[in-house]
Amino acid sequence: MSRLDDLFDPLPTHLSVDQLAKVLGVNRGTAYNWLKAGHIPAYRVGQSWVIVRDEVKDHLAAHRNQPLKPEEPRQDT
Repeated sequence: MSRLDDLFDPLPTHLSVDQLAKVLGVNRGTAYNWLKAGHIPAYRVGQSWVIVRDEVKDHLAAHRNQPLKPEEPRQDT
């Protein structure tokens, strides 16, 4: 089981914005901003958001920062 599984598995299959904010460690306003900007996968239905727990988990896993490989020189910007 991955760390993301540990984090997301106790949650229901459909998340509220408050649950999303809590699991991501941000405030509710930031969660709404990320939803509106499309940074977090979700569906807008009228004034409500449908947030599928496993889609959020998969999105985070797919966009994970990867450590540099030893043969790759670090590029400071």
